[in-house]
Amino acid sequence: MIESNFDNQKKSSELGLVGTSYKFSSIEFRESLIENFDDFASDFEGCSEKFVLITCNRIEVYFISENVSNIMEKYAKDSKYYTMKGKDVVKHLLLVSLGLDSFLPGEESIYYQIKNSFVKSLKKGEVKSSLRCIINRTLSVSKKLRKAGLITSKKEIASEIAKKAVDYLNQQRFNAVIIGSGRTAKTIYEYLKGYSKLTSIVTSRKLYNAEFQGARVYSYQELRQAIEGSDIIFSATTTDPKNYIIDEDFIKGLLNKPKLVVDLGVPRNINPNVRNLGVTYWDMEETYRITKKDNTVPEYLDSMLRQESDSIYLAAYYKKIRPEIKNVMKRAYYIINEEALIAEKHLEDNEHNTDYVLKKMAERTVKKLLDHILSNPKNEDDLESKIKALEALGVKHEKDSDSHKA
Repeated sequence: MIESNFDNQKKSSELGLVGTSYKFSSIEFRESLIENFDDFASDFEGCSEKFVLITCNRIEVYFISENVSNIMEKYAKDSKYYTMKGKDVVKHLLLVSLGLDSFLPGEESIYYQIKNSFVKSLKKGEVKSSLRCIINRTLSVSKKLRKAGLITSKKEIASEIAKKAVDYLNQQRFNAVIIGSGRTAKTIYEYLKGYSKLTSIVTSRKLYNAEFQGARVYSYQELRQAIEGSDIIFSATTTDPKNYIIDEDFIKGLLNKPKLVVDLGVPRNINPNVRNLGVTYWDMEETYRITKKDNTVPEYLDSMLRQESDSIYLAAYYKKIRPEIKNVMKRAYYIINEEALIAEKHLEDNEHNTDYVLKKMAERTVKKLLDHILSNPKNEDDLESKIKALEALGVKHEKDSDSHKA
């Protein structure tokens, strides 16, 4: 438990999570949740810290509160949501950051989405000491595990979808339009380079040639001109719910309708009813079905992630510990290191067997740590009780009144 105080009379804060994802809910439900997000977010207004993660495939709120159980109770019985608390929350965030909870296992874009959302939450002042520690360390561990090659796939969802779309068209050369200019749009463009005769980018921001080298750039006011004559459209931008960039009337007004429309937005950018006009339409649910792969976490990796997430959780917990306890922890760390070197020397010199050396190492470690605490007893009774504590741990301690004078 991440405690906000150590007064047993008061409530303690806990880490919680309420979320939904492509595994639990439909795209329509997630669109509705985004549209009414203020109502959803109101349940977390009293939390001391919160971190909101919204992507195409998930909506999650990580929070620290004294009322975790009450907040979770509201959502626990609804199958469209999942709830977690404590260490399970940290493990889940680590799985998400590694792309192991994505429908394309190991995809990298989620790492950057977490990072960008984290920066926004910091600026709003919603993320403070504990969540900052958890998210920072999670991103660090995620980066380390990827670098070590433990996450075998580094594909982007966008490039996998682009591949499936090109296969569907089954044309050697074609005209493509990408609506958007962010990371997803760039990933799609890089994949299409070798296939598309012409790729047009529709965006509201100023682009540099290096970003989409060789592409034709249009503004949103030139959308019809950009799309006319295209074979495939990818939409990868952000819109308000139900505020479609392309609707049925738009498609009807084209002289040549596209063969395939791929909508990667949540909320969706293109009205799904365009499929009634003879256009093949894929939204995120359809692309999930097309690209679905087994994302079961291997047993060896699951064990490692549990250890890493426990370590992250404890690091956040330690930030709440009283200064005097932290000092004892620091002292214990140095004593253990010191004793480990002594034990290693004894073993190298073959002075004693391993069991004997380890036993003596443990005894000296406890004695050194508690001797320091016993150096200034409050009174004789206090000293007596602390000596008994030493003896209960199997450490012999000779009472010497001179050595324990204040």
